[in-house]
Amino acid sequence: MTKNKPLVSIILPIHNSGEFLSDCLSSLLRQTHKNIEIIAIDDNSYDSSYKILRTFARKDKRIRGLRNIKRYGPSITLNRLLRRTKGSFVAFMDAEDVSLKDRIKKQVNFLEKNIDVVAVGTQCVFIEGRNKRIGKSNFPRHNQDIYQSPLHGVSMQFETIMINRNLLPKDVLKFNTKSKTFIYSDVFLKVLPYGKVVNLDDYLHYHRNHPGTYFSDLRKNPVSFIKLFLKSKAFYSYSSPFRSFFAPFIRTL
Repeated sequence: MTKNKPLVSIILPIHNSGEFLSDCLSSLLRQTHKNIEIIAIDDNSYDSSYKILRTFARKDKRIRGLRNIKRYGPSITLNRLLRRTKGSFVAFMDAEDVSLKDRIKKQVNFLEKNIDVVAVGTQCVFIEGRNKRIGKSNFPRHNQDIYQSPLHGVSMQFETIMINRNLLPKDVLKFNTKSKTFIYSDVFLKVLPYGKVVNLDDYLHYHRNHPGTYFSDLRKNPVSFIKLFLKSKAFYSYSSPFRSFFAPFIRTL
């Protein structure tokens, strides 16, 4: 049965996530969609992260655990992960998060039934500490609503998305290594011309971050935010009006 299911590549960047990494990896290995490869790179952690990763990799061959020889940061690490993927579907994961067991299955089923959808995310529960719940997402479900302001943490949670790489040209799915801000939103904008982007209604993911963090980032980086918008117009054929794109930023002022 597994051989008839599409291969899903789950990419997992890791840095000093030892406290929660075991829970993260366990949640991925419990997925009801079994045909997965978990490609994880430890970005030169100084805690127990790499040791935990190697322990899990020895027990389950679906995990490929690697380590950077020095700290490269998220963009380079994510690109290194993407180059090693073999699946037509690529899912993202944060090393401190937990996914419910049906997350991958439901996303695969949705993408197979909706061939015009290039990326699908899920709703998530926000947690902190030892899994204390501090809030829930209410991300827009439909493409037209997400398109107006396709921002990480505002319209979608990047760590919940799955991308149908069959709909993308070869070099589109790539992170900008020259920027340290809005790297996930930049990828969203590059993907938009190739299909619809939607969110499921289901809460299938626990994300270890406060939802207010993203709005705080908008306030702290107005220049980078403007550059992102201008770049999206110049290079990504993004056509949403200025006011719609900047609506989340305006709300934080």
